[in-house]
Amino acid sequence: MNNDELDQAYTGMAQALSRVGQAQAPLFLSILGLSLLARLPDAKEAAALVAQAEAACLANGPVANCPAASSASPT
Repeated sequence: MNNDELDQAYTGMAQALSRVGQAQAPLFLSILGLSLLARLPDAKEAAALVAQAEAACLANGPVANCPAASSASPT
């Protein structure tokens, strides 16, 4: 996914969150997160992303923590 596509996906997610409302936002994000984790090739990669998200939250750091682009998987 390139940066424009990522921006489109983020915008769609933000709009969906607005439509479902604040009360349903945690459920929406849980469903979306589980659906995306299920698409990963193995549990090791899923665990790494969960740990990355947790660390970003606990550090009060950036909200998004995307890995740098590599030649194997361009963004």
